[in-house]
Amino acid sequence: MPVVAIVGRPNVGKSSLFNLLIGERKSIVDKMEGVTRDINIGIVRTGQVSYKLLDTAGYIEKRDKFNKLVQEKIKEAIEGTDLILFIVDGRTPNPFDEDIALILKREQKPVIIIANKLDNSDMEVLADQFYHLGFDTIIPFSVSHKRGYIQINEIIEDMLSHLQYVKEDMPEENEIKISIVGKPNVGKSLLINRLLGYERSIVSDIPGTTRDSVDDVFRYSGYLIRLIDTAGLKRKSKVTGSVEYYSNVRTVQTIEKSNVVIMLIDAAEQITQQDRKIIEMVIRKGKALVIAYNKWDLKRTRSNDDYRQMEGTRKLTYKEIGIYHFVPVEFISAMDGYRIDKLMETVFRVDRDYHYRVPTAVLNEWLAKEFRETNAKRPSSNLRIYYATQIYSAPPKFMFFINKKEYVRKDFPRQAENKLREAFEFTGTPIKIIFKEKG
Repeated sequence: MPVVAIVGRPNVGKSSLFNLLIGERKSIVDKMEGVTRDINIGIVRTGQVSYKLLDTAGYIEKRDKFNKLVQEKIKEAIEGTDLILFIVDGRTPNPFDEDIALILKREQKPVIIIANKLDNSDMEVLADQFYHLGFDTIIPFSVSHKRGYIQINEIIEDMLSHLQYVKEDMPEENEIKISIVGKPNVGKSLLINRLLGYERSIVSDIPGTTRDSVDDVFRYSGYLIRLIDTAGLKRKSKVTGSVEYYSNVRTVQTIEKSNVVIMLIDAAEQITQQDRKIIEMVIRKGKALVIAYNKWDLKRTRSNDDYRQMEGTRKLTYKEIGIYHFVPVEFISAMDGYRIDKLMETVFRVDRDYHYRVPTAVLNEWLAKEFRETNAKRPSSNLRIYYATQIYSAPPKFMFFINKKEYVRKDFPRQAENKLREAFEFTGTPIKIIFKEKG
């Protein structure tokens, strides 16, 4: 698939153009300079071609260590592209646009200049002042009014078609959608880089480095995976400013789009109230969950004590999370790759259970045996379960047909869920049971 990158100075409309072309609000848009830091990726499918679109951070003149990391990621992105959309503020040329133009010329890639913020036809003539940058194709444009949108799509299609990247009908393959969540600075970006095998996300010891949710598709042990790295979730009381607010919103949206959530916890810390709230939110939204203690390289030993440490931490975790005892707990080091394969084996098992559907005949055979024994222990119970069926998977949802809802004790749904797990496992995945009166 061809790659198209959007580049330019901060606050000229890069993320807005990205959102417009992919057709969803994926990149955070804010007036504050330097909001986008990692490379955000989306897939665009048009009539003629499909391409991967990159939203890059803004080129800025600051020379601090953190900004150096950001600019290095931009240069890496440009090197791997087939076409560059160079977006400028069409109303006011900036000397720094010329510096960016020189960088792009050295790469010898096709470039389209997008002169943004030209909101009406009278302003379109202002686009001509950018020909001195040395590129032939300039499009007067307005993200807010979608002026020039059709023209941009047509030119991109034309250029990519000449590169012989013509859209082909490819058979669809199911992806395992995995999101990685946790408090800021627990190593989420480092884990995603470890899984992908290259520095996809910026890694810094500054909390809050990742703001957007960035995702990529890759294969791991034969599985097709869409891996999503989210910004660190903060308590509402700790959220300051619109950027952090939208970053939290994007994280919640990311969880909603995933199948399996990897909840990262710093191994040097105990599980906190904030961690428990994130776990509760993931389960409440019906997503499968794996808890992973990262930075285990700082705690592990070269003896059997390591296994005992893991078991001790696992027991303490289950004590803290209570009713979510069905969630598997793993121990990893994103820094040196320790037990990453074990984590992914667990993720694949959890995903299978998340999509598993119990055959109706098998379910009712189990039901008859299990609750015949239960009723024998409680002869005073008036509840009668006639039969059951699994009406959904991902997550599993069951319907039990009974005589009267008023006969369902308060503790019975939890008891039924636990027995379903004993019989059919459902590791890491929430289960919902609905009771329906027969007839």
